[in-house]
Amino acid sequence: MISAWTKNCNSDEEKARFQSAVLGAKPVLNRLNELLCEMEEDLSRSELSSANYDTPNWAPKQAHVNGQKAQIRTIKFLINLDQGN
Repeated sequence: MISAWTKNCNSDEEKARFQSAVLGAKPVLNRLNELLCEMEEDLSRSELSSANYDTPNWAPKQAHVNGQKAQIRTIKFLINLDQGN
């Protein structure tokens, strides 16, 4: 678990309690990760359609998709509890 999860805790006891709560939610976070992976795959698949290039505002649409993918990666990083600080 990265330290960002507990950086707002004021005591070691509060930190331990919060870490326990987060770790208790690991099955939920794992499922969220699966859903995010599916969303990321859907975005990648949608980029492969040649119809995407048939619109004059292709660049802003692509920038939006890139932003969505970046956000998904950030969230996946945060919910990965198997990494260190």
